[in-house]
Amino acid sequence: MKFNTSLLAEAPLVPVVYARILTRLAYQNADSRARMLAECQLEEATLDNPEAYISVRQYFRLLDLSQQHTQQETLGLRYGLELDLSAHGLQAFSLLNVQNPGHLTCKSIQFLNARSPLMGLNISSHGPYAIISLEDIWPLGRSRQFIIDTYLGSMCRIASSMTRCHQVHMQQRAPHLQSTFEQLLGCEVHFGEKHNALMVARPQSTRSMQLPSHLPAKRQASSTAGMQIVTRIRRHIEQSPGRNCTLDRIAESLGSTGRTISRHLRDAGIQFSDLRNEVRARLARQYLAEGRLSIADIAEKLGYSDQASFTKAFRAWTGTSPGRARRLAETESP
Repeated sequence: MKFNTSLLAEAPLVPVVYARILTRLAYQNADSRARMLAECQLEEATLDNPEAYISVRQYFRLLDLSQQHTQQETLGLRYGLELDLSAHGLQAFSLLNVQNPGHLTCKSIQFLNARSPLMGLNISSHGPYAIISLEDIWPLGRSRQFIIDTYLGSMCRIASSMTRCHQVHMQQRAPHLQSTFEQLLGCEVHFGEKHNALMVARPQSTRSMQLPSHLPAKRQASSTAGMQIVTRIRRHIEQSPGRNCTLDRIAESLGSTGRTISRHLRDAGIQFSDLRNEVRARLARQYLAEGRLSIADIAEKLGYSDQASFTKAFRAWTGTSPGRARRLAETESP
């Protein structure tokens, strides 16, 4: 029995954030977006409600329509790359232990399955690496490859926020996609492999997965507060990524000081500049794909003094230039 035709098909099990992100990627035209919502029996108000859930059937219909609408071979991968810890509601993992990123990566990805149980995850060891492979638990039909790409894109996004030691293995994909996938994922991609999997540095120990129980309540409460502050900082950067996006400005808007904010970020294993670059890189890819702004305008919008500075930063983030990234997006457009 297929997952989208099972008894669970009508149950509201899928967080609406997944639908909202895919809709933004696949539908820039208001009319086509409206038709999609009608066919999926969704309303704009539902997409705008962060607490809402949609049914499995609605989600699979959205997957089908999005693929038909865009005809982009990389849509699933690009969609997955938008699904970071924050999108999955797993931002708290960045506070667990910053000294064992491989362990956090594995556990974060395991918990991803609780949010989106469309495929199974199996973790095995291979020398100094851990291999997190995808396993079929439902017949996913024509959406299977799209979902595989989405899972691997999201797993790679999560891994890249914690460690740079990762590779992506895929079973059967067209050879011409390999270089494109490597540019998007920012890591090595191997086709023709036995499994669809992510390879990361193997966890060193399992003892540091949780905050020690002997920590005083005050310390644990401090970690929870830190998690909330990191989330709020990310939100401020997303809303205002330009030249005013400085540590002191954000600290002021939060009623705090730059020193205090830096301490919270340090406790979470994050530097403000890295967090800002992560958000700017994601927004840059989005603006380039949409094609509404010139590269110079995107540079200004993201706080760079000139196009050359933005191009240098974008190349450091992605390994390619903004112009090439835009041309790639244009060739994938319907």
